Amino acid sequence: MNILLINPATVGYSRSVTAPLGLLSIASTLQSKGHRVRLYDRTVEKIKTKKVFEEFKPELVGISLVSFKSVYDALELSEYSKKFNLPVVWGGPLASEIPETVLKHNCVDLVSIGEGEATWTELAEKYAKGETDFLSVSGIAMRNENGETVLTAQRDFVDLAELPPIDWSLVDVPKYFQSSYECSKMLYLYCAKGCPHNCAFCYNKDFHRCTYRKRPLDMVLDEIKYLVENYGMDGVYFADEMWGRNRTEMRQICDSLRSLDLKFVWGCQTRIGVFTEEDFRYMYDSGCRWVFFGVESGSERILEKMNKRIPFDRIEETFSNCRKAGVIAIASFIVGFPDETVEDVAKTVELIEKLETPLINLNYFALVPGSDIYNKMLAEGRYPRITDLSQLADIRPIERNEYSFTTVPEKDLNVIRSWYMWRSFSAKSISKNTENFSFAKKVATDAIKQLKRSKLKDFTLSMISSAFELFSVIWYAHAYPSIMKKYGMGKRFE
Repeated sequence: MNILLINPATVGYSRSVTAPLGLLSIASTLQSKGHRVRLYDRTVEKIKTKKVFEEFKPELVGISLVSFKSVYDALELSEYSKKFNLPVVWGGPLASEIPETVLKHNCVDLVSIGEGEATWTELAEKYAKGETDFLSVSGIAMRNENGETVLTAQRDFVDLAELPPIDWSLVDVPKYFQSSYECSKMLYLYCAKGCPHNCAFCYNKDFHRCTYRKRPLDMVLDEIKYLVENYGMDGVYFADEMWGRNRTEMRQICDSLRSLDLKFVWGCQTRIGVFTEEDFRYMYDSGCRWVFFGVESGSERILEKMNKRIPFDRIEETFSNCRKAGVIAIASFIVGFPDETVEDVAKTVELIEKLETPLINLNYFALVPGSDIYNKMLAEGRYPRITDLSQLADIRPIERNEYSFTTVPEKDLNVIRSWYMWRSFSAKSISKNTENFSFAKKVATDAIKQLKRSKLKDFTLSMISSAFELFSVIWYAHAYPSIMKKYGMGKRFE
């Protein structure tokens, strides 16, 4: 079949995009089964939908819904596909959590639940044969003759070793390059899927079932070698939800990366308390230059509500160890978590001020469908159940405080987030190895690149959105000294 897989545009989003790894894996799998696949990534491609359809002549359309900001474009693409009476299947983390809401739209025929490689293989075979009964296909949602949503059996996880290598010729690789520490052509790749933990705000429990699965390391190494030698990639950000679960696994990966004898650096996301200073030095020697840590709160009470389960007494030590090893530590925090108090937020600020890094990724709490806290808010009647996609389309989680689950004044949250965003943005010297790296320049350069990729309408909307966001950050970061004093902000890196 001719199968068109679409990554819909994220309107009003000026940050750098990443390669759609899930769609790439599905597309590569379908190609290995003899299908002809076109991956149409509207986050980077300017080509008009009409031209794509005329040239490729799809027989089946798949659309990935990952972000709230993609809802409108995903619906428009689905409605356009229906003009040609094409079957439309949605997938991705967000669609997987709200299939009943998605299927209320007649322009969507099926929803692929969870990882899609095996499901899409079966669906493509059914459609190629002209079959219309999909009850035997595990891992999908559909409407019955009464319009009710029916879920088929849960699909078992696929063995990642059985998947074919990702075919990067399906996308224009350089369009996904980003700058980072000691590199200018960085790509997101992955060593593993899933996470063994269950943070209350994450969809991992529902989507990955708290299961961690590794890709064959040789497959990862071959992918890196291919991208370095064919596209000049000089940086890798491992997108694993938890990279390197223990020292043995970490050293195995580091030794393998070093054995490639190629010029590239890398970064990852891992957990507080797993590695020592010696470990971070080992990682640095194999090319690691940055590590992202999800700390989330400085309040042990809130961390318990988040089910974070990190050793609180090792947070400062971990950041200190990174700095000593020459590895840049990036800290992620959340404010506005349900039932968070001023005292809890003050403890978060206190911890941030102690950490040996100016790079703080501080976001408003986002209520993610499928997470434990989402289900709790629904059960307590503190959040309305999503019954229409329009409820999601205008949500801007992380960027603005969409909910009122906390007693902390909204202005306080705006000031705190804006101050640390500004501090990270204006950070000049992060470590002895990156004295010439400007985070502000990176943000501006990546934003301009993304804006240039946008169509005129989206470009204008993104420019307005970016300008408003920048003005808002500058205003809140500098116009409320009394709030900053209230929380003891700005003591370091001034």
